[in-house]
Formats: sequence, structure tokens, C-alpha cells
Amino acid sequence: MTNQQLSRASPAEGFSIARQVMKDVACYYLANGGPAAARVHVETVANELKIYPDCHEAYLDTMTMIAEAEHTERLKAEELLQQQQQDLIRSMMGVIKSGKAAKQSSANKHPQQNAHDVVLPQKLRSEKAMRIWKVLQQAGIVDEHYQPIRLSRTMKACLANEIMMRLSSETEILLGLTEKWKPFEILWQTKDMKSDYYKATIQKNTAAFKKKLEQLFADI
Repeated sequence: MTNQQLSRASPAEGFSIARQVMKDVACYYLANGGPAAARVHVETVANELKIYPDCHEAYLDTMTMIAEAEHTERLKAEELLQQQQQDLIRSMMGVIKSGKAAKQSSANKHPQQNAHDVVLPQKLRSEKAMRIWKVLQQAGIVDEHYQPIRLSRTMKACLANEIMMRLSSETEILLGLTEKWKPFEILWQTKDMKSDYYKATIQKNTAAFKKKLEQLFADI
């Protein structure tokens, strides 16, 4: 008689109160701890409710509900991970695009010179200067854009000095009126050539390079 009363605690639904209790416990801990906590507490409650004849069936149904909640939670976690990965990729692409834009901007500010758009400073485009450039180009020391080929900063300064010495008058040289470095700093897009030249004067390979230039310029 007692068992019959327990099994009909919820006669309208046709099952014992065990099912409702386990469902309530599962719902509570799914919301306040997650699937793992829900499993633990449902296990405990199920052990106490085994006096109900449909306890095992109710237990299996409740565990199925928890498993579905776990599946839903896992899908949400995967979606979140995918979203984070997509955000990371978009962020990286943004950085790459910004880098390319900055590089392009820099290139636009300092475009590579070619033979048609190079503007030589006044001092470096006289008739004599053009003969010097031609000799240097034939010797492979400068290219068609009047840029040094594989020369160190000190060797560039040495080359600039030798060129300017031949383009300046004796008076300019004696009075120090020659603006020696500025034209080359503009043409070669460099700075502090005066300091580079002083460094060149104490380097062993400078003498050999100057001798080579003297030979090249002998007939100019």
C-alpha cells in the first residue's frame, strides 16, 4: 500500500515524485555549477530516491537531459573559440594591411628613382660632372640612377669628396666655399657624410679606393 502511494505521488503525470525531484536538482545545478555539478547531485539524490519504482528510469532521463546540456555548452564553447579565432585573424590581417599601407606610404614619400626622374643637384649636373658620372657608371661604381653600387657609407663619402674636388675651383677649395656634402646627401638620401669621410681617412682600404678613382678621373 505504501509503495503504491509513492508511485502515484503525481497521478496526473503518471510517474513518481522521483522524476520531478531529479529534474529540479539537475536544472538548479546546471544553472549554478554546470553539468559536472548537476551529475554529482543527481547521483546523490537518485540514491536517496531509489524507493520509487521508476527511480532508475527517471535517473536515466535526467542524465540524458544533462548530456544534452553538456552538448549545448560544448557547441557554445566551440562557437566562441571559432569567433575568437576569426577575430584574431581579422586583427592580424588588419596589422598586415596597416604595415603594407605604411610601407606604401613610405614608398610614396621616397619613391625609387629611375633614369628619367632623377634630378641631380645643380653642382652635380654640369658638363664636367656628367663626364665623371659616365666614367663611374662604366666602371660599375654607380648605376644609371647615379646611386653607388655596393659601397659602404665611408666609401660613399670618399667618392663624394673625390668628385667634388674635381668640380670645385681652386679658389672654392682654398676658401672652403665648396658645399661638399649636401648635394650628395640629397642625391643619395643619406646624412652626416662629413663624419663618414673622417672615418674613411683612417681606414686601410681608403687609399686603394682613392687611387682607383684618381686613375678613372685622370683624363677629366
